[in-house]
Amino acid sequence: MKKFTKQLDIRSKNGWRVLLVAVMSISIAVLAYTYGKTVQACSQLNYIVIILAAYYWQTKGSVTVALILGLSAGPLMSIISYGSLSQHPLNWILRVAIYLFVALNVGYIFNKNIEKSEEIKEKNLISDFTGFYNTNKLFLELGSLIEKGERFCLVFINVVNLEEISKYVDYDIIETIIHRGTKHLKSVFKEENLYSVDYNEYLIIQKEYDETTFVELMTKYLEMASKTMVIEDYSFKLVIKIGISFNNGDISEAREIYNKARIAADQGEVYKSGVYVCNDRFRKEKELFNEISGSIQKALDNDEFYLVYQPIVSLTNKELAHAEVLLRWDRGERGLVGPDIFIPIAEKIGLIKHITTWIIKKLITEKKEWKNKGVNINTAINVTSVEILDDSFRDWVEVVVKENDIERSSVGIEITERVILNDEKKINGILSSLREKGYKISMDDFGTGYNSLINVSKIPFDIIKIDKYFVDRMNELEIYLMIKHTISFIHELGGTVIAEGVETKEQLEMLKELGCDSIQGYYFSKPLVSDEFMEYYKNFDINDYL
Repeated sequence: MKKFTKQLDIRSKNGWRVLLVAVMSISIAVLAYTYGKTVQACSQLNYIVIILAAYYWQTKGSVTVALILGLSAGPLMSIISYGSLSQHPLNWILRVAIYLFVALNVGYIFNKNIEKSEEIKEKNLISDFTGFYNTNKLFLELGSLIEKGERFCLVFINVVNLEEISKYVDYDIIETIIHRGTKHLKSVFKEENLYSVDYNEYLIIQKEYDETTFVELMTKYLEMASKTMVIEDYSFKLVIKIGISFNNGDISEAREIYNKARIAADQGEVYKSGVYVCNDRFRKEKELFNEISGSIQKALDNDEFYLVYQPIVSLTNKELAHAEVLLRWDRGERGLVGPDIFIPIAEKIGLIKHITTWIIKKLITEKKEWKNKGVNINTAINVTSVEILDDSFRDWVEVVVKENDIERSSVGIEITERVILNDEKKINGILSSLREKGYKISMDDFGTGYNSLINVSKIPFDIIKIDKYFVDRMNELEIYLMIKHTISFIHELGGTVIAEGVETKEQLEMLKELGCDSIQGYYFSKPLVSDEFMEYYKNFDINDYL
């Protein structure tokens, strides 16, 4: 349909051009005949029409129009507008010759200009680094294939570590790497199907393919291309990631298939070569990542975050003893996104300290309100390795706690096992220092990381939290025994145990039997905003649950 419309547009444009040239030619002829100007200079107005024809249709068009005008102002027209005195043949032949001379020269000039323009356009479609077509040409070709409804696939090849290599070697070595890489590509694929975005990014259009066979072909290509390359005294092993996007007629925009191929290549480990086919789930995750990462700072500025508190009930003292502080994000119509999604993103983009700072400020404000109402309950916030290792952040927390007259023992710091992996020795030293100052250290999600009951003794902690994964599987003998021995071992080390994710009375009874100290989960309460938590605290009676 688009092709047909385009053809109609071209025909319509040519039709208007022909009409304009015809109207001008006839007007000049009528003017010359009516006012007796043929014997003077009126016919010279035809040069305007000849030049216009050359502009529209180059040499062939201008010569054709020149002949028509030469005849209409020659043997077909009298020398004057009254009477029938004909022009001398030499007179109109000479005029025709002059018209043709002008037409040929003007047409030649326009032809050359067009050729030069095409050369410039063509040059703008070629990459200076590789000699392949660039993305300008790529998008033209993709648009054409989509318009024709052809089935094709687009391959994106990213030499991940080439830019890093270029920082440490001479450019002539990089040129050699590029030359070998492009030569290898040309040995496998037709050159007219090869494109490059930059010296380390390439694209291939494959018009005929079997998906399975083509993936196998790209895998074999990758094996060859990622072999160790020796240049002068250097050895290089290129990390190459290949993304493939297949179009079976379901993609309507060139940019869409281009982005899909690039996104496909983002899969897998960053510095590990691989071939990846476009995955819609992964693409949606990337889209969400970009959307969330671009909204976090705005959310902080607009106060879109808020805190909720999940009650933690002590089975030993039979009271509501603690609360875990959790962060929520009010995104309005944009939909809910949990902290398990936006917190890791905040870590990656360097905004996690801003968020934790906001949490602490908000928590202190609400704890003051509770204290004014006669409630002084211990709380715990989740902290990442970024904050734990940041001296300035820890100093800031200390200042804030002192200035607001907050008891350190009421401020719990929750870490996960993976936090320890970043710098075990240093983090353990920091945690020991924090405990000495009076802060309570909790290890969250115990059992899901790398620690065992033996090496957990090396970590300074006050509380171990058994993950919901194990609580849900307590009916399995192995899990039951693991929880039993964990509780016993932690007690021998002087710590206490909180079971997370408790949702049934059966789970509660089993944990009581095993000597678990405290319970957290929906069996008692979901996370509550500050006012709801205060109401729950005032009305809490453990007998309602036993």
